Amino acid sequence: MHLNRREAAALLAGTAVLPFIRTSTSAQSVAGSVAPPPRNPFLAQSSYPIGHADSAQSDSTTDKGPVGPTRQLNPAEIRYHDLGMFNLGNLITGPYKDGKRAIWTNGSQYITKFDYDTFAIIASIRTPGSVETDTLTHENFIKFFDSDASFQEKFQAAKRSGFPPLGGIYILVDSDNQLVVCGKGWIKVYGDQVPGNRLSGIAERQHWDQPKNIPGSFMGMNMTFDGRIVVATSEGYVLAISRDFKDLKSVRLPFAEAEIPKLAAGVDFIRNSFATDEKGGIYIPSNSHLHKVVWTGTRLSIDEGDGAWHEPYRNSLGNGSGSTPTLVGFGNDPDKLVVITDGDALMNMTVFWRDDVPKDWKQLAGAPSRRIAGYQPGNFGDPNLKAAQSEQSVVAAGYGMFVVNNEPRNLPPEIANDRLGKKIVLGYLNHLKEVQPFGGQKFEWDPKTKTLASAWVNKEVSSPNCVPFVSVGSNMLYLSGARDNQYTLEGIDWTTGKSAFHYRLGGQRFNSFYSQPVVDADARVMYGSTYGVVRLQPKS
Repeated sequence: MHLNRREAAALLAGTAVLPFIRTSTSAQSVAGSVAPPPRNPFLAQSSYPIGHADSAQSDSTTDKGPVGPTRQLNPAEIRYHDLGMFNLGNLITGPYKDGKRAIWTNGSQYITKFDYDTFAIIASIRTPGSVETDTLTHENFIKFFDSDASFQEKFQAAKRSGFPPLGGIYILVDSDNQLVVCGKGWIKVYGDQVPGNRLSGIAERQHWDQPKNIPGSFMGMNMTFDGRIVVATSEGYVLAISRDFKDLKSVRLPFAEAEIPKLAAGVDFIRNSFATDEKGGIYIPSNSHLHKVVWTGTRLSIDEGDGAWHEPYRNSLGNGSGSTPTLVGFGNDPDKLVVITDGDALMNMTVFWRDDVPKDWKQLAGAPSRRIAGYQPGNFGDPNLKAAQSEQSVVAAGYGMFVVNNEPRNLPPEIANDRLGKKIVLGYLNHLKEVQPFGGQKFEWDPKTKTLASAWVNKEVSSPNCVPFVSVGSNMLYLSGARDNQYTLEGIDWTTGKSAFHYRLGGQRFNSFYSQPVVDADARVMYGSTYGVVRLQPKS
């Protein structure tokens, strides 16, 4: 690390707050191959057919993304559609017969199909169970959030805006370019009104209702590599459903029956989605364990003889992991891993052996399971940090794994100790200077020494609530960020951790609101915003 005179003097005086810390000099050499996750043949053949990009939930692409320079994007470089809240998934179809693609999105109010090239709306229908409201009222909220009103006044406005029901946020686009939506007690399949015509309207093709003997809300959706739709419920059930909805296999996770009655109010046994691999492995975090369930081709197995396992992770807060598991290591990579952030007050990046634990492996000190290959605190370069949490999936490319800090600062006690109040701040107000979080940290697995270490820390970046995303093609990490109470797109060098550029966007309209900045094959970036969807299409 090279410091200028001012930084060196501050460091000697004990007052330095360095924006970037390289904590491992070997990060470049231990990266291993950047073999991408295998494509699931039953998902659309595109770079983003499912939330978190692929069945491995890697949050990465080989496509190249924008590389700057830093500047304010002009209105012609930004497309915006008001479609209501929680448009978390913006999924890209495979090519149609004409070689063109479409984009599907669903939110709390609308299911929408866009033209991939122009981002114009092709068709839109109401989301099942949505409230019939005039979306133009959102403009009043946007103006108020961008006003000079106090933090408390904005907080009260955010409470009035509220959060829509979470049912229906899990989606994927299958190999027939159909949108599969997992909702409150149902799964629906939507397709082109004229089959094969991407420019036609939207038609409901199939419907499936949750059996009454399988309780709980759906939490996550993925696809096995032989075409089974997989969902899980908050009560610990895992379901594998045939694409024609005629055959259902289910199993309940170990510990569910005993643990669920003991959970604190508002804490679910399962609260995240999950990853699947090409061998039938399904990786699901419950409140205190990471589970590998195995789809054998005919049934769901929780038996060790079929390769399943169920291992505890550190969970001092009792709220469980805030992350969807991410698979790491593919192809000829020597080590196959799965990573989460754990449930400690100061979360740890926690890596598990995905398959067999090496015979000579010794359980790590402080690790509750021998299957844990490594764990390191997400302290974002501050060894005295006592608490940090992320509600985002771990981003991975090669053996690099990145986590962002979502913990807002300086919250009044009445908000900091209120789960809903804190969630409202995270969603609407986490970009404001007085509360915005700072910090991102990349960890690296070394397959030679079998160790996990911090590779770099970026202290200056602020990513209020987005799921980060990596472009291997550009060697760039993308975040929906914030500077000076305004939203930005941040680009960080994946190898060094240095901030490479940022695009200034504007106010509340560009709040990512738990969505992910998705890079498409044409170096454009799209994401769901507070009340709609955004696509950034920079001209340079």
